[in-house]
Amino acid sequence: MHRYSDTDIMATGILKMIMLHIMKDGEASGYDIIKKVEAISGKKPSTGSIYPLLKKMEREGWISGRAEDGKTYYSLTEIGKEHVAQINEVKHDFIKKLHQSIALASETFEDADVQDLMKDMHDLHRGMRVPVKEQIELLAPLIHQVADHLETDTDRERVRSVILRAIDELKKI
Repeated sequence: MHRYSDTDIMATGILKMIMLHIMKDGEASGYDIIKKVEAISGKKPSTGSIYPLLKKMEREGWISGRAEDGKTYYSLTEIGKEHVAQINEVKHDFIKKLHQSIALASETFEDADVQDLMKDMHDLHRGMRVPVKEQIELLAPLIHQVADHLETDTDRERVRSVILRAIDELKKI
C-alpha cells in the first residue's frame, strides 16, 4: 500500500499551479522552484514531486527548459502563459464565490468569527498593494504557527489575543 505524503497530495494540481505561478516571474531551476514552493506552502516538496511535473509540463508544451552549467532553467511558453491566465480567471471566480458565501453566512448566522472573516475579506479586497506572493511568503510562518497551535488543545482566545497584539504593534510601524 502506497502512503501519500502532503506533497503527493499537493502535486495533483495545486503544486502544478504554484510552479507555473513561480515561472510566471521568469525562468527558474528545479532547485529554485523547490525553495519557492517551500516558502509559499511551508512544506518542502520532494524532488520526486517537482522534477516529474516539470518534465510533464515540458512534454505538454507549457514550459521549456534550457540547460546551462549542469542545471536546467525552465520558463513558460505561450501555452503556459495561457494556462496561468486561465488559472487567474478561475481564482478570481473562486474568490468572488467564496466572498459571496462568507457574506451569506455572516448575515445568516450572525457569528462573530464569520463576521471577522468577512471584514478581513473586505480589507483585502479594498487594496492590499503588496503582491499576494510577497504577502504569503511573509505570513506563511505565522499561518503555520497558528495552525500548529490550533491542532493542539491551545486556547483559541489566547492565540487570537497574540494575533491582535501583533496587529496593534504593526499599526504602530
